[in-house]
Amino acid sequence: MHALHLDYQRVFKPVPWLGLGLLVVALVALALIGGYYQTLNQQIAFWESKVEHNERLSSRRALVSRPLTEQAVRAQRLEVEQANQVVRQLGLPWNALFNAVETSGEKSIALLSLEPDLHKGTVKISGEAKDFNALLDYVKQLSTREVFGSVMLQNHQIQKDDPEKPVRFSLLAHWKEAAP
Repeated sequence: MHALHLDYQRVFKPVPWLGLGLLVVALVALALIGGYYQTLNQQIAFWESKVEHNERLSSRRALVSRPLTEQAVRAQRLEVEQANQVVRQLGLPWNALFNAVETSGEKSIALLSLEPDLHKGTVKISGEAKDFNALLDYVKQLSTREVFGSVMLQNHQIQKDDPEKPVRFSLLAHWKEAAP
């Protein structure tokens, strides 16, 4: 085993001036290259935006100078109709509809489906009720909600094969805010 030699005194060593000088020169060169790189990136972004602007102008000129074909007009109309439909759907108060449907049923109603028809302004609600009286109460509660204009029972059927004999139903509710 070798003996440990601990030296707690610091011996002054001369500073390597040549190494420090090279380090400073390298840092200055790095800073200059970084600045040049940033300037080049700014120039590239400027010229790319110019090219994009010129392409947009040339495509507008091409559209203006060339009449649209019948097929292009139909495609454009269809696209506008679809965009309008999406805007109408996003503008509807979906939360009010869901809250009205969910809070009216309590535990005696199980909702199976909810099918809104924006063109007709209706909502078809399908579900199961514990019994016929619970179904009638649900229809009455939905009718009192501000979201719906009228609620009608479309059909109902007692599930005789089930021992609890639930009532499967389908309602049609006219949605006040859905009218275009």
